[in-house]
Amino acid sequence: MKDKVTTVLVDDHKVFVQGMDALLSRTGEIEVLATFTEPLELMRFLAENNRPDVLLLDIEMGSSNGVDVAIQVLQLYPTIRVIMLSTYFEEAYISELMSSGISGYLLKSTGFKELKEAIKSVHDGGFSFSPEIMQIIVQGYKSTETEQEGEKNNSSVLTDREIELIRLIADELTMKEIASKLFLSEHTIKTHRKNIMEKLDVKNTAGLIKKAFLLGFIK
Repeated sequence: MKDKVTTVLVDDHKVFVQGMDALLSRTGEIEVLATFTEPLELMRFLAENNRPDVLLLDIEMGSSNGVDVAIQVLQLYPTIRVIMLSTYFEEAYISELMSSGISGYLLKSTGFKELKEAIKSVHDGGFSFSPEIMQIIVQGYKSTETEQEGEKNNSSVLTDREIELIRLIADELTMKEIASKLFLSEHTIKTHRKNIMEKLDVKNTAGLIKKAFLLGFIK
């Protein structure tokens, strides 16, 4: 059983990539398998059967669109967790990225400690979004009163335990931490999460959180 979370970094700013590589490698908890400044290099690397746990991907890379790269990676390699990085939030990309199944969207101004925890959380099946990004997501899914009322009908199918689990996921606890807090096995927590996602008709943790906001489970 491997101890470290494996990552790959992709950003067209070489100094940024090198700095991130050095910082992450010093943690002892995260292993950087490779760094790239071009998406094509990344796709070649993945095609050679190299599979990182988490991919850190810049949203803007010169002539390349990180959104398209993320979508392609998730379609071809669904086990890879993707965290998007950006100097400032790109509101125009939010909807497309969320539907693609990314696990995180962080601003590059995020502190290193928060970034390290985000990588670990995403690896454990959680999600991580900068507050500015989360605010846009929430606003986008509260667009009309009619939509909210229609969706709230789904809430009746959830148990109190499932609602509690949703709130703990929203607090960015890992599956292991939730299991410890609720005195349940990690396998049981993952089963509960799977059942909740089926009930709410969502495909990933990000979708689960969006729906939870819409239904009023998370304020």
